[in-house]
Amino acid sequence: MSKAFAAIALILPCLLLTQCDAVKKVAGRGNAENPAVAFDVAIEMTPAAAARFKATGDTLVVDVAYYGYPTEAARSKANGLHQIDLGQERVGVLPNVAKVHMPGGGLNQKGLSDIVDGDVMVLVDGYSITPDSNEDNQVRCSYYRDRLEMARSKPPVLKCDIPAND
Repeated sequence: MSKAFAAIALILPCLLLTQCDAVKKVAGRGNAENPAVAFDVAIEMTPAAAARFKATGDTLVVDVAYYGYPTEAARSKANGLHQIDLGQERVGVLPNVAKVHMPGGGLNQKGLSDIVDGDVMVLVDGYSITPDSNEDNQVRCSYYRDRLEMARSKPPVLKCDIPAND
């Protein structure tokens, strides 16, 4: 099952039931607020992307993957990219939101001892999901990759636009 399909299946019922809420939590571990690691993500939408969202009824999903580089002792736990996966969380947003709060609940605190200096990295991505078709990613966003402490000190900016070949 694709990540976009899974996100649709989880967010669509929430949006239909609460239509007024601009931000919804989507899948992933936890999503409980963890003030020690929570951070905001700024969304910049081109006019073309905003128009596409309005025309399709799409939802934007902001996806954060937490990871770190393994200590010598934890190398056997690393994935194929030589990283220790520390969790993931997703937040679905209606397209008129300029800032998304990532609560930090998706970070697996137990894995911190497996990474060098406890230095958590984040990969933040954004993509659209379409509730009534298989054409997800009609709007795509840039990604952000850096240390969690940098994301907390200055909100990452995801710039969203229609892909060039559309």
